[in-house]
Amino acid sequence: MKKIFSKIILTLLVLALSGGYVFAAFNTSYWGVRPMGMGGAFTSVTNDANAPLYNPAGLAFVRRREATLMSSRLFAGLDGVDIAANYAAFVWPLSEEIGVVSIAWAQENTPGLRREDLVNIGFGRFLCDIIRIHDNVFISAGVNIRYLRHEFNFQSTDPVSGNSRSAVTADIGIMAVHENGLGVGFSSRNLIPADLGFVERDIVSNENVLGVSYFTRELPFLWLPYFTISGDFIFRDGDFDIRMGAETWLADGSFAIRAGGRREEINMGFGWEFLLGRSSYLVLDYALGIPIGGIEGSLGSHFISLSFRFD
Repeated sequence: MKKIFSKIILTLLVLALSGGYVFAAFNTSYWGVRPMGMGGAFTSVTNDANAPLYNPAGLAFVRRREATLMSSRLFAGLDGVDIAANYAAFVWPLSEEIGVVSIAWAQENTPGLRREDLVNIGFGRFLCDIIRIHDNVFISAGVNIRYLRHEFNFQSTDPVSGNSRSAVTADIGIMAVHENGLGVGFSSRNLIPADLGFVERDIVSNENVLGVSYFTRELPFLWLPYFTISGDFIFRDGDFDIRMGAETWLADGSFAIRAGGRREEINMGFGWEFLLGRSSYLVLDYALGIPIGGIEGSLGSHFISLSFRFD
């Protein structure tokens, strides 16, 4: 019993020090390997199967059908801590007139203690036939319907009924990208109040994120090809946070190097895109998060994903 209690305390301490809120459900952002390599600054960049989690408006920029599967180990090396984050998604562009649909599942799990699951059904579409600012500006919007469920392994003496709660909420997003590479994105998550409390009300926090980015085919002076720099400004429960990231694609656009950071950690990663056949691609991504400020002895958080893109 003493060992189990120590494990619970250590796990909650890690979550608190990593910038989350103890028992505040679904405030984690440890999903998506490419975004993690860029410090989570992805709101105005997303154009792949990570869009359902960061900005559903980015679905409109997905050109091919894409399936992705991610697994991770958070805060590896800490004795008694076993936290994993997993993600799977499938994105299907239908047509320019209809738009792009997606289904995604994400999970954060501490075996024997707690588990959070979310399922997103998303839709994104360009609005150029409705809103036209300039011929060189591409505007898109998107929406998610999100099912949330979390579960705790309470002791039998705890005064609660059942060990899981679930609710439904929604996200919206918008993006505007100029052909010169400047991008702006906004997403508002958990718009519908979702109560996941066991004893008292526990409303999942609404989170509003403004993202800006710039893409250039070659960064001046450093000559980095296909270079993107991005920043996210996050507002939640009166708190404010900033995330920054960058990405460059080398080897004729087939090998990516990423770096970024946020309040709780420094991030880095890489991606490798392999051509399969004439128009299909296999993409391997890896990211590392190095915690800062109070967590000693951790070997970092490790993320790996495999994605398949096809017509």
